[in-house]
Amino acid sequence: MRIDFLEYMAMDLLRKEPFTIARGSSAVAQNVLVIVHSGSLTGTGSGAPTDVTGETIRSAMEAIKAMARALEGFPFERPREVADKMDKVLNGSPSVKAAIDIAVHDLAAQQAGVPLTRYLGASRDRMVTDMTIGIMDTRGAVERAQRWAQAGFRALKVKIGRDPKSDMDRLRAIRGAVGPRIELRIDGNQGYTWSQALGFARAAKDLDISVFEQPVAKTDLEGMRVLTESSPIPIMADEMVLTPDDAKKVRWANAAKAVNLKLMKHGGISRAIDVNTICESAGYPTMVGCMGEPQISIAAALAFALAQKNVRWLDLDSHFNLAEDPSKGLRFENGELIAPDRPGLGVTLA
Repeated sequence: MRIDFLEYMAMDLLRKEPFTIARGSSAVAQNVLVIVHSGSLTGTGSGAPTDVTGETIRSAMEAIKAMARALEGFPFERPREVADKMDKVLNGSPSVKAAIDIAVHDLAAQQAGVPLTRYLGASRDRMVTDMTIGIMDTRGAVERAQRWAQAGFRALKVKIGRDPKSDMDRLRAIRGAVGPRIELRIDGNQGYTWSQALGFARAAKDLDISVFEQPVAKTDLEGMRVLTESSPIPIMADEMVLTPDDAKKVRWANAAKAVNLKLMKHGGISRAIDVNTICESAGYPTMVGCMGEPQISIAAALAFALAQKNVRWLDLDSHFNLAEDPSKGLRFENGELIAPDRPGLGVTLA
């Protein structure tokens, strides 16, 4: 195949309601849309630049301009060749690389005439995903937990990390409201000190929490090590793992028991495969999560997750909170996100 040219634009996607985590709150999900043309085919991708990826929407658009110039006319047989080329053009800019990588995978699967899931080697087409409940008052959190459970979600992720006491009150209320059958996960988004996180984990021991995600700062490798060795809830790394080398550092320091993978922070499917390979060799099961993303990149992340045996959890839910999604094609049934069966990504632009 050959990349003829790229089209791209910035997208401000309004959320149905503000989303609050330990580091802040947002009512808008900023994304970039990329369309890669190759002969009669077009591949679509999207990227979500954030502070986690070290990007802004402005820097992302500048990076896409550079990528578009460098990739025009570039021939490739496999998407990984494009990923390698992008790394030679620019350091960083992982969400931009993710958007282009997703579009190129869409092209490759279309040319092969198969859904992206099958192109990546998946033998399944669906997986249970959680729904995330942001930081809010206890009453609002309980209402949302009940609503999402009634909608069919079998797993919920609860954001914490601002105040241990109110976080615990909210978490206990949610467990009481949804009962024991709903899986609960918690995410600190770097909001706690290691001592706060350890105290919280010990206090929440009886609530049957499956994972405790990134409780402390991404730079606090020692704090993560202490928590990994002492917490009764398994500790998961997120913001501190962007590259394969980051995953190696976490393993060498024994600073987690699992890792959250995201196409946006790794640079797309090709690089996420690399990080997951390191995690699998280290004995770390993985989760596939997302930023504030539409169905375009959610579908890509789902296809990646379905093709990786090491992926144990799915946290692909951001599109449910968009007031208007520019893409469609994913289905949700009985708590499971279902990949499209059409060639390529299988999602279409609305």
